[in-house]
Amino acid sequence: MSWQDFIDKGLLEGGIVREAAIFGIEGGIWAQSAGCNISEDEQRAIVDGLNDPPLREIRVGGRKYRCTMSSLDVILSKLSIPEPSDGRMRGGGGCIIKKTNQAVIVAEYPSKSSEIDVLAGVEQLGNYFITQGY
Repeated sequence: MSWQDFIDKGLLEGGIVREAAIFGIEGGIWAQSAGCNISEDEQRAIVDGLNDPPLREIRVGGRKYRCTMSSLDVILSKLSIPEPSDGRMRGGGGCIIKKTNQAVIVAEYPSKSSEIDVLAGVEQLGNYFITQGY
């Protein structure tokens, strides 16, 4: 299986993940979905945050996420979008990040998806990478 297959078949195929990417801990995108554009600065900030939790917020593809949980290998976060009519914040999905030995998996999901389901898929893929030495 190619790195792109892990994105397309492992994360996006079920429809609960909107955008996804895999990048190296040392930087550099290994695979990503068409609309996922994680900058080098965002990649570095994510790895730095995983190495020194807890985090308050992260940016993925220019979108700001509020971290609800961060550890040495997982970040759970929620996207907040201002409501156009009153400026109040409403939930807009989230982002789950998993660090393995050599890679970081990023999965952005819409508000209709269950965080638990996305986390289970990302954890399963991350644990597979770890068993394979990645």
